[in-house]
Amino acid sequence: MVDLSEADKVVTFQGGLSPPAISGMAEYVKKHYLDPNLDSLSGRSYTETWSKDGASVELEWGFSPPETPGRITEPLRGKVVRLTIGKKSGSIGFSSVGFVDEPGVRACQRVADDLEVLVDTFITKAKTTSLYFIFSTEEPGAPKDIPAPSRSLWKEALSRVTRGNMLNLYILIMAVSFGLFFALGDSAIFVVLAIQLAALFYSDRIALLVGKVRPTSEKPRVTVVCVPVHAEIKGEVAKFAKGIISEISDRLEATSRDALDGPDAGKTVLDVLTSFGIKSSTEEIKIVTRNVYGLVKAVADRFRLPVPKITIMNSVADNAAATGVSPRRSSITITAGSLEDLGDAELSSVIGHELGHIRGRDSLILFSATFILYVGGLYLWFPVLLHLGLFYYILIFAAIFSIGKVLETRADTESAAKLGEPRVLASALTNIGFRQLYVERYSHGARFLDWLTFDPHPPIYFRVQRLSRLAANGKEIGNTLLISIRDCVSGFLETLT
Repeated sequence: MVDLSEADKVVTFQGGLSPPAISGMAEYVKKHYLDPNLDSLSGRSYTETWSKDGASVELEWGFSPPETPGRITEPLRGKVVRLTIGKKSGSIGFSSVGFVDEPGVRACQRVADDLEVLVDTFITKAKTTSLYFIFSTEEPGAPKDIPAPSRSLWKEALSRVTRGNMLNLYILIMAVSFGLFFALGDSAIFVVLAIQLAALFYSDRIALLVGKVRPTSEKPRVTVVCVPVHAEIKGEVAKFAKGIISEISDRLEATSRDALDGPDAGKTVLDVLTSFGIKSSTEEIKIVTRNVYGLVKAVADRFRLPVPKITIMNSVADNAAATGVSPRRSSITITAGSLEDLGDAELSSVIGHELGHIRGRDSLILFSATFILYVGGLYLWFPVLLHLGLFYYILIFAAIFSIGKVLETRADTESAAKLGEPRVLASALTNIGFRQLYVERYSHGARFLDWLTFDPHPPIYFRVQRLSRLAANGKEIGNTLLISIRDCVSGFLETLT
């Protein structure tokens, strides 16, 4: 027997939606879900009910699928869907589903996932057409950042190289090393070793270059201002008005903290934007202020580690990364998207994951693995390299990324063990990678292929399911590395059956 509530779902909108965004989301769902499925809706099909203040809307429709195979499966016949979109959250509910109607519940769960993908896609598209300003509100003259599209090419490249962890940087150095080997011969080993050691030793400082806002104990708070604009306006500002962006940031920095925390914060930002000719409204402006240093310090205390250096990267993606040769020479990067979208508990669990990398000295492990495999191929087992040719490099890349997957799994385990909240981290990962999770959930082939990609992260479905099992188990977690190796092997083998 299955419960109807298993198909219901609530999607939280961290920071809230403005009335124009609520209306836009409703139109987006109608265009991309209801319109393509018109032949599957019942005659009385669709109703749309707005609240008097325009702060929420309820969309309701019923399914009456045709007998011929199509987009909508037969178990949805007669089911009614209610999608409610409000300022803080959206809910998806169903009626006309019996408690013993297991196929109907599964079909409704698929509909709920389809709608959540649409909601997530709409929010992501809205972010890409918004101007973001990040700055410290603690004291005048604090560093500022400007919207990501206006960054220089080298900083964009650097952010891509260091995004997620430093494995991409080590792979890049390995590729450069091949060229040095052919140019310098045997003496290249000393140059390669010097480059890799320098990259490892200064990796914490290299990672800090991706952002200008760096919270400290003196300036612990970070404010993110999101201003929705038309895509054309954003493009014009990014291309031709970088000076205006800098001046707006200066004005916002100079604004008192109380003005940005109070009820008139939107008007304060709007006044600054209007003075520069940028049109918006107080309803659409979103202001998020987080005590980033306080969150990182609280998690570091649970890990009994010193607080790493922190930088905020102006990216709408929900992500974080950590690097460093040791806990005392480490840094953590957090994106603006994470500050905007994740609650304190979820953000703390993600920070715990990154501190798991620092505690495990994962950067040092990855450096050692790439260096040994590179040097071994050229100097220790060169005949094997000659025999296998290009296939040797495919194998060593597969080995390196497999090590990365184990280390990512161990970092999940460390966060779950130290913070005691594996379900919270599972929730954060679901929010961060829901669209990929959706693909993996309904495609066995995608689950298998995601294990084979040159990506240091295991599949999202595996990480979420594993953390859920740890939460349900409730037992004390033992050796995190051995548990992670075991679970990665068993997780991959499960995709073969």
